[in-house]
Amino acid sequence: MNQDVKFWEAVKKICERDNRFKPEAYAFIMESLEYTLQRFGEHRHVTATELLTGLFDLAKEKFGLLAHTVLTDWGLETAKDIGLAVYYLVDAEVLTKQAGDRFEDFDQEYDLKEILEEKYFE
Repeated sequence: MNQDVKFWEAVKKICERDNRFKPEAYAFIMESLEYTLQRFGEHRHVTATELLTGLFDLAKEKFGLLAHTVLTDWGLETAKDIGLAVYYLVDAEVLTKQAGDRFEDFDQEYDLKEILEEKYFE
């Protein structure tokens, strides 16, 4: 079974248990992880802050002024929401975590609307 099929099966199961995030949110998290790793030029562990930064940058790049609207439509309204979705992917064995990783690493006081719109309104 290819990775895409496994991923979408895992997402379907996650959404059946908790539908607060749309399937697109999980796909975007995975795309953001790949985007972040490409920036580093190597495959390595990514911290919560690094993933959030990559996700915000990719959202601005892909969606422009609609970035905040798109993410909130998918259910990703806070950094904590993003962390919860990441940990759902960890529980589904789509992603892995290291011993020092904690869900609380995502519990950061980011104003997503401000972050996602900052380059447009400076």
